[in-house]
Amino acid sequence: MTSPVTAGDAASAERDSKAGTVANRISTEQARAGVRSELAQNTLGLWGVLMQGIATIAPAFAIVSTFVFTVNLAGLAAPVAYLLAGAMLLPQAVSVNQLAKAFPSAGGWYTWIARSLHPRAGFFAGWYMTLWLPFAPALVFSYLASTVLMPAVLTQYGITIPVWLWAVAGIGLIAWTAYRGIKVSERVLIITGLTEMAIMVALAISGLISPGPGGFNLAPFNPYNVPNSGTLFLAVVFSIFAYSGWEAVAPLAEESKDPRRNVPLGLLGSVIAMILFLAFTVWGYLIGIGTDAVGSIPTAEQFPVFTLATRLWGSFWIFAPLAMLNSALAATAACFNGGTRTWYGMARSGSLPSALAKVDPKRKTPDNAIHLMLGLQLVGGLLCGLFGSAAVFPTWALTLTLGLIVMYILANLGVIKYYLTEARSEFNVLTHLVFPVLSTMAMVYVGYKSVWPLPDPPARYAIFFFVAYTALGGAILAYLKSRGREDWLDKAGQAMEQTERGEV
Repeated sequence: MTSPVTAGDAASAERDSKAGTVANRISTEQARAGVRSELAQNTLGLWGVLMQGIATIAPAFAIVSTFVFTVNLAGLAAPVAYLLAGAMLLPQAVSVNQLAKAFPSAGGWYTWIARSLHPRAGFFAGWYMTLWLPFAPALVFSYLASTVLMPAVLTQYGITIPVWLWAVAGIGLIAWTAYRGIKVSERVLIITGLTEMAIMVALAISGLISPGPGGFNLAPFNPYNVPNSGTLFLAVVFSIFAYSGWEAVAPLAEESKDPRRNVPLGLLGSVIAMILFLAFTVWGYLIGIGTDAVGSIPTAEQFPVFTLATRLWGSFWIFAPLAMLNSALAATAACFNGGTRTWYGMARSGSLPSALAKVDPKRKTPDNAIHLMLGLQLVGGLLCGLFGSAAVFPTWALTLTLGLIVMYILANLGVIKYYLTEARSEFNVLTHLVFPVLSTMAMVYVGYKSVWPLPDPPARYAIFFFVAYTALGGAILAYLKSRGREDWLDKAGQAMEQTERGEV
């Protein structure tokens, strides 16, 4: 039995309602007010921003981690799988560009989604990026060293360079550049990124000039060569992982010149560049290996691209693994940039410890965030040492892919909500509704195909890790709420002060 509502209760309810309205208004005003960045503003040009995305994607490493598996599923039509995967990501890139233009911030996806959808949704975006970028360097180096670099050097020169030495040397070099400042990192990204792409493209051109069994042809792009078994879509799902990394452009907004222009161009440009790169190089490798010999690729004892490089370049085959090493260095540098800037943005708003927002006044680098980044490399290295990188890497890859899919969907919902409400005057039915809806539908389907039917172990464990990691993020939010520490909700959507005021 309910008690009658008293006059005092009604007055209290009215006060609470008014307080909530005022709080919402203050939150919106604070989000629009913006924040002043302590990072090195106006430092990165378009090339630096673009190479952040391309380097994080790691073109050469993308070939290493997906080529054999994609050919196994798609056969001769492997380039088609990469093209379709890129085509699925393009609407997502166009959609999220709308948020990049509106809210440039070091928080990147965290800020975009917090501002356009809800702060707690933005927290999960940053939470999933924390699973992605900070752990990538150690896992990428360990996987590349154990599966490609160490065996290649041992086979050709009889020298064993342990995995940990490759990882420590590579990560140590990139950590030094991270502490030196974003300008040094930009130079490293441009040099290493362009070098790896040049080598891999040169090998593909060599394959087209000197084809294997089957000769020069366009068969890899012929739809009739798509397998009848239905495995092409599984190849597309796996090929999407080859593109992961373009998201890392976002956290460089506060260090970019003209972030409303350069960050959207970097996001979209890195996806387009990788579509062209992957389709062309995979075609060249298949022609060089021989379209009549594609069936031997999945069972080859040595990485087929290295075998191709040995046949075409002789003793200069070493440039192929050097491209892979360059790829790991560039990806590591880009991950350090993206991961530490995302933490900086989250810590500045209060959803992570404020110590992570501390910036060195001279070098303009978030040193505490870089310290934490280095610490997580030790964690990643220990996991690879205990369980083997061949088991840890695919498990982590699928776990982060599921997180990125959720993040993409949240961003799409943010685009729709923001441009149907606050920015209604700018609403465009194609970019603010059709593309986000199409991208969301594609991502939901990709997510479903990624987990059902259940993949074989160890990748199967990724599903459980993803659920546990998401639950941990929810527990952190619940803790903050229970302790009354929710000031961060008002700050999570703040973008750059000068950009919000139109001064850039």
